Amino acid sequence: MKKIIFVGLVICLLGIGTGFGFGQVENPSDLKFPPLKFEPPDPKVFRTQLANGLRAYIQEDHSLPLVDLSAIIGFGNLYVPKDKAGLGSLMSETLIKGGTKTKEGSVIEERVEFLGGSLSFFVSERTSALSLSVLSKDLNEGLDIFFDVLMNAEFRGDALKLGQARLIEQLRQANDQPSVVLAREYSRLLYGDHPLTWDPTRKTYEGITVADLKAVHSEYFFPKNIILTASGDFNKAQLKTKINRLIAGWKNRSLVLPILSKQFPQFEPGVYFIQKAINQGYISLGHLGIEDTNPDYFAVQVMNFILGGGSFTSRITSKVRSDEGLSYNQGSRFTYTWGFPGVFSGYVQTKSATVGYAISLILKELERIRKEPVADEEMETAINYYLESFSDNFQSPQVTMANFAMLEIQGKPMDYYKTYRDKIKAVTKEKVMEVATKYIHPEKIAIMVVGDWEPCNKGSDKLPGGLDQFGKVHRVNLRDPMTGEEIK
Repeated sequence: MKKIIFVGLVICLLGIGTGFGFGQVENPSDLKFPPLKFEPPDPKVFRTQLANGLRAYIQEDHSLPLVDLSAIIGFGNLYVPKDKAGLGSLMSETLIKGGTKTKEGSVIEERVEFLGGSLSFFVSERTSALSLSVLSKDLNEGLDIFFDVLMNAEFRGDALKLGQARLIEQLRQANDQPSVVLAREYSRLLYGDHPLTWDPTRKTYEGITVADLKAVHSEYFFPKNIILTASGDFNKAQLKTKINRLIAGWKNRSLVLPILSKQFPQFEPGVYFIQKAINQGYISLGHLGIEDTNPDYFAVQVMNFILGGGSFTSRITSKVRSDEGLSYNQGSRFTYTWGFPGVFSGYVQTKSATVGYAISLILKELERIRKEPVADEEMETAINYYLESFSDNFQSPQVTMANFAMLEIQGKPMDYYKTYRDKIKAVTKEKVMEVATKYIHPEKIAIMVVGDWEPCNKGSDKLPGGLDQFGKVHRVNLRDPMTGEEIK
């Protein structure tokens, strides 16, 4: 009897497979599927105007009994004066822990934890975000807590002192990781003395007061300087009514943002070496890149994927890691900073003796992509990567709402996602070579190395000779993060 049932199941499964077209092939690679179609949602469908000019992107999602809420504020570290560097980090530490006019920070944190929710705040370069996640049954209380913190932060002194101590302790460890040192000093070389490179010190942390934090909160935290994002298990109309009630008395104010220069120093091409007694060299080589509003942005993305941004499929990884076995961490990147040119860099981490050889291999790949057409297979892989990963921008309702909010904050066209794939598809092999020639300048490259000078400069059998074969060598003194002064 069991045998009869088993045979019947097999016949049924074969029948099902045949019905879907799966039983007709001998090899899985011969399976045919209908093309997947995905159209990005329209931001205008979700945009909402709330009381006092507070803008919002809201999406109902009843798949789980959860609600996610974020307030994206037009304040970031770039708006902090140099003598107050680190204020954004201290605000991240104290906005919640410092409590509100009516509640201690510990009371707020304990209540959110009791509800099984989360509440966090973080300051980045030009925006800040207060985020709440809570069960939908606790939404009313969650909203009360969220807007109390957003509107009435008190920055109590005990929380400030605790935050200062924690951040100063982080300064003591800031030079322990070579990759952190490399990123910090490479940025300083390219951007110079600029808000993009102003680092906090013990003095700046200790000089920040409760009054400083309250002044920034008063200046930047008001309805018209904030965009709200909300998604989850709620009724949109009811949510709007609740929020409008909570913010009814929230006043706006005028705001003039600091003027941020786009003038950066001209560095001398060559090698910039930072001594650190380690057995590997950490290397970045490049120069300033482009802004993400540049019309060539999409072609540069495709070009960089082929050069070194495409993981194991990229040229730099194939050459430096797969062919030569020099590194587990290598590639290239065009970073983007809102409102400023980003950084172009090739990078590699390799043992000291092969630092020079690894640099030479990357430089050859920079020349090759500027002078030789890329292969059809490389183009297909790069284009398909961006097309197939496009839906990641909408992986959850809250991510989608946040992306729409950032489009508005940054002043990008609201059809950005609608036109994205067509702009990627329009990139040709000829365009890849054009942007490589236009935006990669081997003759203007700064090569920064963090490592041990003697073994790095000695080289190896594969590339004997010192690092001066790549240009003038500049010895860069490591800075003490506590003081900001060079360590002699």
